Amino acid sequence: MIQKMLFKDNHHELLTNYLDKRGLDYEIVRFMPFIHEIEFTTDRIDVWCFGSPNMAHAAKKYNWKYGSMYNENHDFEVQIKKYGNYMLNADGVVINITDKLPIKNDEFFARPTMDSKIFTGQIFTRQEWMDYVNDVITNESTYHIESESKILITSCKNIQQEIRCWIIDGKVITSSLYKMGGRSIKKNYDNEIPAIEFAQKMVDIYQPARAFVLDICLTNSGYKIVEINLINAAGFYDANISKLIETIEEKFN
Repeated sequence: MIQKMLFKDNHHELLTNYLDKRGLDYEIVRFMPFIHEIEFTTDRIDVWCFGSPNMAHAAKKYNWKYGSMYNENHDFEVQIKKYGNYMLNADGVVINITDKLPIKNDEFFARPTMDSKIFTGQIFTRQEWMDYVNDVITNESTYHIESESKILITSCKNIQQEIRCWIIDGKVITSSLYKMGGRSIKKNYDNEIPAIEFAQKMVDIYQPARAFVLDICLTNSGYKIVEINLINAAGFYDANISKLIETIEEKFN
């Protein structure tokens, strides 16, 4: 199942073209966010979803095998216990969104601890953060954020490259550069051996799900884990889509 009008680049077309070429059945579906329902017609249960995080979460309530890889391990507080200082934001502090900021710097990085995308992880100033929280809580401008929503607060980091790796059954299947410094750059990284070796080393330490996306980055101190993402809801960048879908078909039958 592919969520309608989700992908902003050409990868929606690349995905559907590949599925057509392989003769694999798919359905373009509509996700209704306010009632957390997926509008679909198939009666098959051998379903794999590509869509938003909310769609992937909703897929868990249907009797599908496998539907979505989402589970309770898609949480920074779980991952930091496994990866420790290999994580870029190992120095971070987890708070509720309305708690007092635990950091003295005027600028800091904030993101949700869960793979929920209730807001995009980004750099805030103290004033920007206070204005944002006030708008969310006081005006109820974002219905899915609550005062108890857990947030990771951490210092800003110097990052040279950011790379996304797709992991299935303990192996790095494909990877893509998606940021160089502050610039967005999409480039396949399947032959970038140091990045792949680091990603595989992290996978050998811990796997939060049978299939997931591992975002890593290159810093002055070497490679670090940026975050773990839900494979059903991660942008493709310049991944080898044919290799990814072939592996999903092979491993999940």
